[in-house]
Amino acid sequence: MDIPDFIEDQLGSIVDEWVEFARTRVATSHDFTREELADHAKLLLLAIAADLREPQGAKEQHDKSRGKDPDNAPDVTRVARDHATQRFEQGFSFDHLVSEFRALRASVIRRWTEQTDDPGRSDLDSLTRFGEGMDQALSESASLYARKVDDSRNLLLGVLGHDLRTPLGVIHMSANYLLRTDTLDGPQTKAAARILTASERMSAMVKDILDFTQTAFGVTLPLSPAPTDMGTLATAIVAEVTTLVPECHVELAFEGDLAGRWDGARIGQMLSNLLANAVQHGDRTHPIEVRVSGLGGEVLVEVRNKSAPITQEARKTLFLPLRQESTTEGKRSAGSSGLGLGLYITREIAVAHGGDIEVTSTAEGTRFAARLPRIPPSSKDRRLADPTHGETTRG
Repeated sequence: MDIPDFIEDQLGSIVDEWVEFARTRVATSHDFTREELADHAKLLLLAIAADLREPQGAKEQHDKSRGKDPDNAPDVTRVARDHATQRFEQGFSFDHLVSEFRALRASVIRRWTEQTDDPGRSDLDSLTRFGEGMDQALSESASLYARKVDDSRNLLLGVLGHDLRTPLGVIHMSANYLLRTDTLDGPQTKAAARILTASERMSAMVKDILDFTQTAFGVTLPLSPAPTDMGTLATAIVAEVTTLVPECHVELAFEGDLAGRWDGARIGQMLSNLLANAVQHGDRTHPIEVRVSGLGGEVLVEVRNKSAPITQEARKTLFLPLRQESTTEGKRSAGSSGLGLGLYITREIAVAHGGDIEVTSTAEGTRFAARLPRIPPSSKDRRLADPTHGETTRG
């Protein structure tokens, strides 16, 4: 009996085995019915069986086996995605989802081989195609499940960040009020100052979280461009950072015309993040160099610091969100949220302005360079002009 006929003939017992396996993947407190656990097993097996009956040439087989045929077996794709949605809503973990497909594949192959005495070439070809159908279903199901997990995490972070702003604002205002009164003694003043500093750090974390969740959902950072002088803006940001970190020495240099139309708040955030990164990872016995240069239709902002070279491996994830090593409280510097989002958001700001940012790092030191057009493009999605977005940088 060929595999499609075998699947249809043994469908009930195969689904029963699927159900028993699925029952071992969830806690006993989840009292799912047989129908809930069976989910899309029957539809998936029938879709794969129907696909196996379709004629297939050598090129089609080659493309399908490598995932190069996006229109291959649409019913298999649809059912696999529906299954991922159902299992996500039922509380199955990603590992449990994957293990179901492994168990289903093993069940069909074991049962089929037990009743097949002398498989021929066509049987082996059919078995290969069955494996490819299962691979397609697993790939589609796992991909959708992973996206749902990411979306849920980003939504949670967004809601958390949004709802934290009000109580943080109250804490910040209250600490400011206490510091302006004349009724506090020395220890009380220090306590109020620590509250104020902690609330400012938490506010930075909330801002980074909100920016991250916005871009994680595919939305380019909103801009409010206005006439801005990059030299004036850089001077103000350097003054802020050196006030917060007095032991930090910054050498600031300008060259050329530095006028343009940018979102001053966003560019200030970008500069602050780059300086905070230099303070955190640089050798403070050497000055940080900030150079702003007008180059024709764009402005180049460079931040250099003396530090150990960034390894090639570390550069692969340098601008990716939530991929950096955590920083202890004692090592965290001013301007850093401690979430590893600073460089990610910095690049998002550059991309939103139609520019980009690159890093070079050698034994001589590390250099971050942001190139920004004087006038940001008006496209609703500026990412389309950035084919390297999200990839590793040059170094």
